[in-house]
Amino acid sequence: MNSVELANALIKRAKNLQEFTVTQTLPEGFRFNGLIPFDMKITGKVMTATIYAIDEEEANKKFDKFLKDCI
Repeated sequence: MNSVELANALIKRAKNLQEFTVTQTLPEGFRFNGLIPFDMKITGKVMTATIYAIDEEEANKKFDKFLKDCI
């Protein structure tokens, strides 16, 4: 992929990002570890994050990866 194709792919991705709300139960041993790459709120034992992604599956994967990195 040349630089023009890469730039076009990035622009297309940016235009198609959507906002998703992902909710999960606060895992045992959860600790913040560094920067949080999205808007997140913890209420009791429920975590709610607003994540920009192409689809809901990608948003869930991003949130799961973040949680794994924090535990």
